Amino acid sequence: MSKQIFLCAINNILSGTCTEDCKFCTQSVRYHADIERYNYKDISQIVKEAKIAKSHGALGYCLVTAGKGLDDKKVDFVARAAQAIKAEVEGLNLIACNGTATLEQLTYLKHHGIDSYNHNLETSERYYAKICQTHTWNERYKTCENVKSAGLALCSGGIFGMGEEEQDQEALLAAIVSLSPESTPLNFYHPNPALPI
Repeated sequence: MSKQIFLCAINNILSGTCTEDCKFCTQSVRYHADIERYNYKDISQIVKEAKIAKSHGALGYCLVTAGKGLDDKKVDFVARAAQAIKAEVEGLNLIACNGTATLEQLTYLKHHGIDSYNHNLETSERYYAKICQTHTWNERYKTCENVKSAGLALCSGGIFGMGEEEQDQEALLAAIVSLSPESTPLNFYHPNPALPI
C-alpha cells in the first residue's frame, strides 16, 4: 500500500462547549479562550460547507464536535448530518471526530454514512496525566480499538510540543503503530495565552 497525503477539511459543528480540562485545547470552557462558541450548526449549512470543501479539492470532510465524547444527542445529530451530506455530495470520505465512543455508537455512525473516525492519542500514556486529568489515555486508546471493531477507518495521531520528552514522542508513535490506523495526523502545539501550557 502506497503512502500518500490525504487532504481533509474539518467543520467544527459544535464549538467551545467542552467541560474537560485538556491543557492544550481552546475548546475547553475552563480556560475562557477567545474563540467562537455555538451550539449545533444547521445541517443545511453543514451540507453547503461540505460542497465548498469538495470544490476546493478536499477528499475527506470531518464533522467535529466539542466535548469529551459521544452521547445520544451527538450520535443522532452526526448521523443525520452524514446522511444529508451523502445524499448531496458524491465522493467525499466522511470522518467524525467526536471524542470517546462505544462500539455501539460507532457502529451506528458507520451505518449512517460515516466512513472514518478520528481520535488522537495526543501523547504517551506516561505523560497524559500532565495534560489532562478529567479522562485517561486508556479511554482514548479503547475508543481507537472500538473504531477498528466497528469497521470504520481509524485516523489517530498526536500533538508534539506540549512539554513532553523524546521518550514520550517515541511511546506515542509506538502506540499509534500498534493500532494500525489508516491515517495519522501529526499536530504541533501552538501556544495560546488562555491555555496553561
